[in-house]
Amino acid sequence: MKKKIAVLLSGLARCEEENFKFLKNLFKDYDFKILPLIWKNQKNLDSFKRIYFLEDIKEIEQNNWSYEISKIKYVFGEENRSYKLENIFHMWHSIEENTKYLENYSIKNNINFDYVCRFRGDLYSKSKNFDISKYINKINNNEIIFPENFHSRGLNDLFFITNFKTFLKFKECIEYLKIFINESRPLSSEYFFYHFIRNKSIKIKIIKNFKVNLFGEENKSHENYTLQPTKKAYIPLIDKIHLKYIKYKLRFLKKFNF
Repeated sequence: MKKKIAVLLSGLARCEEENFKFLKNLFKDYDFKILPLIWKNQKNLDSFKRIYFLEDIKEIEQNNWSYEISKIKYVFGEENRSYKLENIFHMWHSIEENTKYLENYSIKNNINFDYVCRFRGDLYSKSKNFDISKYINKINNNEIIFPENFHSRGLNDLFFITNFKTFLKFKECIEYLKIFINESRPLSSEYFFYHFIRNKSIKIKIIKNFKVNLFGEENKSHENYTLQPTKKAYIPLIDKIHLKYIKYKLRFLKKFNF
């Protein structure tokens, strides 16, 4: 019997034909189930349902995060060009709610998922016929596996896999994001993710020679240097130490992990 893996698609209803082909090929050795939880009032829902063969989609409202954003003290220099503060909250809120949806779905339908994958809908890979099963099947409690790329300023928040029990810790990511802000750390999604994983004592593993790619240009404002940060661009010394640590740790894991 094939092991079961839940694939969580959160937030924006991104969809490309090649994404599903990539997903289907990647998890060909598993019984995988796509569990989408997206924001309401998106225009391309019919295409989203058709491409991923979905019958039901859970939709949620976007929250207003103005109060939380007002408490942010520091950001990285590329904030407002490469990422927006409100989008960090929207993304992690959708992941948190998707995790709750996953838990409720598994109880309601009496399905015991072995693994869970966070998957953004515009991902694909040039690593054709990559056998990811030998890495997934080695996952233990409190372990998380990543592709080797997109670890800018911390950890890749586009694609990662844990076992079912470990993924349920993401029900607490917004609560920890508020704690993270109160600690006056510079905010980016990847840097927050590194601290969240560290706080939850989850062990990082990197799949060497497995990379994911994005369709199109997700952020066309990246090179627009007239866009200045909306908060003070500053990295305290303790955070500089953390950034150096994760940089060299990831290099080590890419070389020796698995």
